[in-house]
Amino acid sequence: MSRPVIARSIEDVRQFAPRNGAVTLGVFDGVHLGHEQIINTLIRARRRDGIDGCYLITFDPHPLVVTHSRMMPPMLTTTDERVTLLSRFDLDGILVLQFTEDLAALDYRVFLDRYLIKPFDLKYLVLGYDCHFGKNREGSPERVSQDAAKYGIDVTVVPAVRQSDEIVSSTKIRNALIEGDVEKAKRFLGHPYLLSGRVVRGHGRGRDLGFPTANLLITDPYKLWPPRGVYAVRADVGGRLLDGMMNIGRAPTMKSLPEDARETEIHIFGLKDDLYGADLRVYCHSYLRRERQFDSVDDLIRQLKADRVEAMNRLAVD
Repeated sequence: MSRPVIARSIEDVRQFAPRNGAVTLGVFDGVHLGHEQIINTLIRARRRDGIDGCYLITFDPHPLVVTHSRMMPPMLTTTDERVTLLSRFDLDGILVLQFTEDLAALDYRVFLDRYLIKPFDLKYLVLGYDCHFGKNREGSPERVSQDAAKYGIDVTVVPAVRQSDEIVSSTKIRNALIEGDVEKAKRFLGHPYLLSGRVVRGHGRGRDLGFPTANLLITDPYKLWPPRGVYAVRADVGGRLLDGMMNIGRAPTMKSLPEDARETEIHIFGLKDDLYGADLRVYCHSYLRRERQFDSVDDLIRQLKADRVEAMNRLAVD
């Protein structure tokens, strides 16, 4: 399976060479199990007569940043993280469409014609049950289905996906992470929560303790941070997924940081490479414990050794 082609503007869609296209669209924040159902419905369209390509449209930034910035929740995925997760699927192309005030003001029928029907030679459209687009979100699945039929375009509306009798949604995953329930978030996502950033220089105190760490710089202001504490993680290092553990917080035993400070440090088991300057993706598999201050450095080291054993045990069965 080849990776999908990525386009960053509607003009760039021509590189897809779309003909008889099947398309879905949405924010896809988190790329969770509900989104997966939508995407798999789209991919199965290749079995239909006359469908030659499957394409997905996502938005950057989140529409609420433009239309209702004060209502904007923290995001489960940055745009780059979303593209990384979406690229796992057997799509032909992904369009990251810049969301602007002009785009928000478009009548949904104009959007349908200008951004879906014409550029993709649209023949089949897949929408989530809660997908709305166009001015004032007037492009509901019901209205779009009626209008698309006039052009001979088939529309499938994918219903909600449930886990443990709860509807899977980005909001519920967000709330689970805020509460520290990483395991529930992982079940609803269908994959571990992803953090990504660039490795920057730290103070080397972890190395002095026998636990060298990569210090991850996360710059997206809307990215949702899990609660402070220690996590069992896997890190993507040059395409290799390596086991490790991560601390989010202020490392109070070793540092004198402000109360509201928040740093992300990853210790990758057995890795001696210097990762400074590398872009790192870290997958949060399990929450081990809260961050706390220890009476001595020796107490901290003993706890870190216990954390390492616990992280290895959890990752071994994950």
